[in-house]
Amino acid sequence: MLPIVHQLVGSVFVVTGAILTPTPVPIGLILLTIGLALLAPYMPPVQRLVRAIRRRWPNIDRSLRRNRDRFPPVIRATIDKTCPQTPPAE
Repeated sequence: MLPIVHQLVGSVFVVTGAILTPTPVPIGLILLTIGLALLAPYMPPVQRLVRAIRRRWPNIDRSLRRNRDRFPPVIRATIDKTCPQTPPAE
């Protein structure tokens, strides 16, 4: 039941974030980030996207690794699954 809730809430956040991205306040980007983090444990295309983002911007990757233990379990799973140094499990 919980994965379905994560996928539903993550999808709503991604759509809402995409709509709100042009606003002056970066709420859209924040919602996009949260939505992708909720979807990544369950969707391989989203995992590849997050992995590419982390590979392109190493500062984001370092920050996620440094603060991993502060996040809830679903976000920790996302951080582990999207680590750019490890090849994707197939």
